[in-house]
Amino acid sequence: MIQPTVGFLTACKKTAEIVTEVAKNMKGLETIVKYTEPLDWKQREIIAREMDKNCDAIIAMSATRDQISGSISIPVIEFFYSFADILTALYEASKIKRKAVLIFYKNIDYDLGEWPKILNIPVTTETYYDRKNLLEIVNKAKDMDAVVIGSTAAAGYAEQIGALSYLIVPGQATLEKVLKDALEIVLATHKEKERSARLKALLDFTHEGVIFLEEGLKISLVNSAATEILKKSEQQLTDKKITDINKHKDDQIWNNLTQGPVLRQMFQIENQSVIGNIVPIYVGKENTGTVFTFFEASRLQSYEQDLRRKLASKGIVAKFSLKDIIGKSKPVIHAKQQAEVYSDADSTVVITGETGVGKELFAQSIHNLSKRRNKPFVPLNCSALPKELIESELFGYEEGAFTGAKKGGKVGLFELAHGGTIFLDEITTMPLELQSKMLRVIQEKEVTRLGGTNLIPVDVRIIAATNINMGGAVRKGFFREDLFYRLNVLALNIPPLRERAEDIPMLFGYFIKTFSERYGRNIDLSSLKNINLLLNYYWPGNVRELMNFCERFVILSTQYTQLDDFLRDSLQEHTLEFNLTDNDLFPEEGSWKEIWHGLEKNVLKQIITEKGISKSDLAKSLGISRTALWKKLRDSNEK
Repeated sequence: MIQPTVGFLTACKKTAEIVTEVAKNMKGLETIVKYTEPLDWKQREIIAREMDKNCDAIIAMSATRDQISGSISIPVIEFFYSFADILTALYEASKIKRKAVLIFYKNIDYDLGEWPKILNIPVTTETYYDRKNLLEIVNKAKDMDAVVIGSTAAAGYAEQIGALSYLIVPGQATLEKVLKDALEIVLATHKEKERSARLKALLDFTHEGVIFLEEGLKISLVNSAATEILKKSEQQLTDKKITDINKHKDDQIWNNLTQGPVLRQMFQIENQSVIGNIVPIYVGKENTGTVFTFFEASRLQSYEQDLRRKLASKGIVAKFSLKDIIGKSKPVIHAKQQAEVYSDADSTVVITGETGVGKELFAQSIHNLSKRRNKPFVPLNCSALPKELIESELFGYEEGAFTGAKKGGKVGLFELAHGGTIFLDEITTMPLELQSKMLRVIQEKEVTRLGGTNLIPVDVRIIAATNINMGGAVRKGFFREDLFYRLNVLALNIPPLRERAEDIPMLFGYFIKTFSERYGRNIDLSSLKNINLLLNYYWPGNVRELMNFCERFVILSTQYTQLDDFLRDSLQEHTLEFNLTDNDLFPEEGSWKEIWHGLEKNVLKQIITEKGISKSDLAKSLGISRTALWKKLRDSNEK
């Protein structure tokens, strides 16, 4: 972090000398001390403007602060005398054996208590507001034949008119405290600026428009996306009421936000159709503003067209059945038997299993064995779409719902799957605001299109899938408990490849044959003696990883004459690529601490590889910082 720099502006030479000495011992803070003549007001402003270029803040007495703060951009930290400084001045003044007039600026005051009696000096306290007022008070003190006690300005005027005066000089302890306070203030200001810069970057580089509203729905802040969508500059939007640019039927929504957020609502802003969320901001029970986020409704059309193309190329029919699932191990036979039993029912099914085990194959098999086999099978990966698109894809939209909307509206996937099955892969990634709508669809068997009011009955069987623990997702709060129990009527767990190792040679032979035919190769596996080498690998990507390995094996097979050597080399290369061998997981040498570090590091790497989780999300789930996770992942010999 850059070392903060503060300026100390004073009209007292003694104060300048003391603060210069104190600043030498202040770590982490650079202090620039400047002295001005006591009554040279113009010089103070000139020096303050020079400090503004090189300092993060300026320390000054109250009167100086009021004078310079309007002409500089950095904060001015107010500096006060301590009570000990006042008593020291009174003690010195008591030696003169006269009355004393103690002069302070504006509302600054000190309760002297019994100290004037103890010091045997009659004291009158006066407050001044400007230079003219100060001069009047000093003249009055002279007429009283009293000694003037105060700042450099009071002492300077006293000297001009020949009155006795005593200057209050802050002590070392006072100046140490003000410098420490200044360091804390500047560091806090730096931190707030960093936070603001991050927030601004986040707002400016998001694709959604963001508008912050203050009291009275007045726009206080907009991001660059909002100005682009609305085709208005920040100056044209700031300080306007949101209802002034949203002059349609939505006024009632804006004026009735006490019941909570308004989500995924259609708005007309400056003749532009947008889909937005209105979220009131609360600090405790106090509403401190509102955030309005939105995006062009026309974006849904481009997303929809892209998805239509993908669905058209993939088709909406189930191609696989149980006979296509290779394996004779007990776990696979058990899973197939369960799938066959589930196909006779019409209840919702939740399929769980690691990435690459073949969850969609089982979903298609259940559909093809069911009475719905001649109806559509519609798959959707919930994690593959932006959250603003999922609702329109699942439930469709009405004609005219937004600018550029398809004529006649669009049929959602639930309507498309009517009479058949909808397969929702990665169900736990579905946004929470859509989960409540999903719950209503399951309960009521009806959908409502975006922008519409009509209830459309649908007869759809739902098969959901996930590669994470749904119970854990419920406990962590990103999956609704009531939706979990609605979906999890029939549970089917697909075993990972390591739990059905006896199926690996059979799968290997099937995939080698398939890819050999595709690439025109002639590979005879009957000569392969070391096929059991495949059983020693962990296969974190399960059947999908084995299939990819086989495709590469077939393509590169022409480079080898001995298949056993080629298989061994390929597996070694593949193992090194993923860094997941047993030896890597359990180091053979080193201290227990090193072994534990290696085990922890490789388990974390395995989680990242298998689950596809980001390091930020993994650190958050473990309750540690990204830095702590990085230290766990780095090699023990790294510094």
